[in-house]
Amino acid sequence: MDKKLKIAVISSKGGVGKSTISMQLIVPYLFERLEHERDRVVSHYEFDDENNDSFSFGASCLSKREQVSVSSPLLREVVTDILSKDETICLDIGANKTTMTLIEALNDSGMIYFLDLVVIPMLDGEQDGINASFIYSVLKGYRSDLKFLFVLNRAKDEEHAQYQFENFFGDVRGIFKNINAVKDNIFPEDAQNYLLMLDDDIIKYSRRFGLTAYEMARQDRDFANELKNLRSGISQEEAIKLLSFKNYIAKSAKKYNDSVLQKAFKKIDLILQGEHNE
Repeated sequence: MDKKLKIAVISSKGGVGKSTISMQLIVPYLFERLEHERDRVVSHYEFDDENNDSFSFGASCLSKREQVSVSSPLLREVVTDILSKDETICLDIGANKTTMTLIEALNDSGMIYFLDLVVIPMLDGEQDGINASFIYSVLKGYRSDLKFLFVLNRAKDEEHAQYQFENFFGDVRGIFKNINAVKDNIFPEDAQNYLLMLDDDIIKYSRRFGLTAYEMARQDRDFANELKNLRSGISQEEAIKLLSFKNYIAKSAKKYNDSVLQKAFKKIDLILQGEHNE
């Protein structure tokens, strides 16, 4: 992919996993879509004066990370400088007041037209749906052709996703007839552009290693074989336990990459190509 993509992860609600989605999904996606090995570093900008969650992925080699102050009086110029660079970029935009401050800076500078995609993460609470629809409406009002992806984060499984995220899909049980579905009433033309970010131990454990699940899936260390070589060493009990845990992590990462991340990458490709996948 020759084009240097620029994707923003935005939600006005805290705690929905913006940095997790940025680092575990969007940065790996952008990294994998870079064609030339020498260019395979994603620029990750975290706009947040209170948190710098992306730096907990300190061992990750997929991106170069930079925290940007939202309180800068020259924010419009800062946003212009960043998005005009010939770089593949992920913008990780903080919640609350930060969200609208950044959106206004994007609009005032005209840099909103440099975004290829906006990703809105959400959990299954009612307020998440309200905030997601609000951010969608504001951005859509500023740029009608802007492309969106809704990430339903920490999904339990695919089979029960509609029930877990009923605020997004609508009253699937047919119980609350007077409740308006976010999907049907707020953003009908883009509501099909969603994917599930399944909850999994690997998301938690990979962060403890300072890496992404995507990177852990790509490691070539054969932990299972190392375990075989240690199985007769009773005095090496702790080493065996550690290798067993790492073997579990490696297998979990590969499974998550194949069953969740790679499917998500294809979905993002379809959205960027202008194809809706029902």
